[in-house]
This record gives sequence, C-alpha cells and structure tokens, in this order.
Amino acid sequence: MKGRFIIGIAILISTALQAQDPVFSQYYNSEVYLNPAMIGEEADVYLNYAHRSQWRNLDYPYTTHQLSLIIPYYKNKHKVPESHVGSFGVSFYTDQAGEGRNLKTTGGNISYAYDLQLNETQVFAFALQAGFIQKAVDKNQLQWGEQYNQFVGFDNSIVPADLNQIENRMFLDMTMGAFWRYYAANETDKLYSLYAGAVASHFNNPDESVLAGEVNKLPTLFKFHYGMVYSLNHNTFISGNMIHLMQNNEYQHNFGAFLSRMLPFETRGKLTNLVGRVGTWYRFGDAFIFSAELITDHFQVGFSYDFNDGSLRYNNRGTGSYEITLGYRFHNPAPPKVRY
Repeated sequence: MKGRFIIGIAILISTALQAQDPVFSQYYNSEVYLNPAMIGEEADVYLNYAHRSQWRNLDYPYTTHQLSLIIPYYKNKHKVPESHVGSFGVSFYTDQAGEGRNLKTTGGNISYAYDLQLNETQVFAFALQAGFIQKAVDKNQLQWGEQYNQFVGFDNSIVPADLNQIENRMFLDMTMGAFWRYYAANETDKLYSLYAGAVASHFNNPDESVLAGEVNKLPTLFKFHYGMVYSLNHNTFISGNMIHLMQNNEYQHNFGAFLSRMLPFETRGKLTNLVGRVGTWYRFGDAFIFSAELITDHFQVGFSYDFNDGSLRYNNRGTGSYEITLGYRFHNPAPPKVRY
C-alpha cells in the first residue's frame, strides 16, 4: 500500500499546484475557456491557440495547450450583422504535469452562446458548454516503494501490487456562463466599454478519481471577471480588468491593465490597422505578469511572462512561466476592436 499512498500524494500535489484546473495568465485571450458566454458577441469566425509552460527549471515543466474555434450564427445570412443571435464554440486542451509528464489531462467541449441585444449600447449573453475530460496516469513512469531493493536500489523488474489500482478516467463536464457588455454609443465618448461575466465550471461535479474504488468529485469552479476600456484619444486606449476564481476553498485573484495604441506604420492587407499593447497584472500571493501583444484586422499575437513573488521563487530558482497566444479572425477588413 506504500506505493498507492505515494502516487496518491503525488496526484494530490499536482492537482493542488494546478488549482485543479489549468491556469492562463492571458485568460482574456482564451474566450471559450474563460467564459463560453463571451463568444456570443463574436461576429466573425475566430481561431485561437494558447500555449503555457510553467517552471522551466524543472526537467519536465508543466505545459498546457488550448485550441478553440468560434463560429457565429446568423438567423438570416442576407442580413449581416443585424441578424446575429449567437455563436458556437469548439475547444480542445491538454495539460501535462508531474515527473515524466505522467499526469495528463485532455479535454474537448462544444459551446453555444445566445446573445440578447438589450438596447443600442448593451448586450447580454448566456451559454451552456458540454464536453468530456480524460485524466490519465502513465504507470510506466512511476516508481513504487516496494520496488526498492536494498542491494541494487530501484528494481523495475518488481511489479507493484497496487499497479492495477490506477486507471484512466473519462467523464462528462458541464459549464454555464453569462456575460454583459456596454459599448459607447458615440465614438467621442471616453468610456469606450464596460463588461462583466460569471461562470460555473464543472457544475455537474463529475468523479475524476484515477484510483479504482475511490471517488473524487471535481469541485465547481466559479469565475467572476469584469473590466473597462477607456479612450484617451482616437488612437490610444487604456483598459483594466480583474478576475476572481473560487474552487474548493481555494481562491485566485488577478488584476491588471493594458495600454493600447494604434502604431504609426504603413501596413496593408492582413496587417492593416496595427495595434500594439503592453500590460502588467498581479496574481495575488503568486506572481507579477508582464504582457505584450500585436493586433491587426486579422491577426493577434500575445506573449506574457510570470515572475513569482512568493516563497515559490526560491524553489523554482527564479524561473517563472511564459505563455504565447495566437489568433486569426476570418472577416472582411475592418478596424480591430479593443475589447479588453
């Protein structure tokens, strides 16, 4: 039973470090993952990819990949954009943790968001998301206490008695969300946008245990996020946002701001209307986050880096986490919106 205890502790530690769900510093660039209701206001087909690598000093850093596609829905294709009523979303992600990346989580889901135009300046959207998550442990990468031989050390020819107690688990996962946004009615208004959203992820509390005969209910993850975009002039915007996450008596709070400016470069085609953005965030008790982005009519490229400020920085020898996001919007040329 010693081996089972060790692997159980290892899984719990890995889970706790990941706050039971993958964490993105650029959460605002992963709409489907952050809040499926946010896709309701998306009027264009949008493809997005996010990659996160955490604690590069480890032999096997924690890595997360997320790919999503948003497809708007119009009830009358001859009346665009006024006939837009919502959007569909498809998303896939993988998360690898532990020595040898032996704890793997893979998920895929579909979403639908319906938006209600409250008036000329406000829209409200709500969404339901359903998918499957698989948690798998690579048993070949594990070492058990009973495999220790006092004469030769670790002996992989010894088969642990509890090896068969570990099994892969796949389960249904359900999420619901709501989102509200206000857009200024006049381009001269300084207050360009206000927004707020709420999410309940895993509200069906599925069993995620990878140990046979054990039950480990995945707690509901609550997210609350909000922010504003303020126009300094027709070329420059400042935006601030916050997010609060609560799951199983664990809390995370992020707040920060972006400075966005239309760059004075002559660009054409898919690089038309080049916007540069720099920002900084703080994740309470954990890390400072620095971010930079380039946005055009079609492309979005973002990079961020986390600098740990807690006791963890002594364990990771000063190395933090980096994150890259890529996006492509399929639409006719139009000036990009500063959304966040």
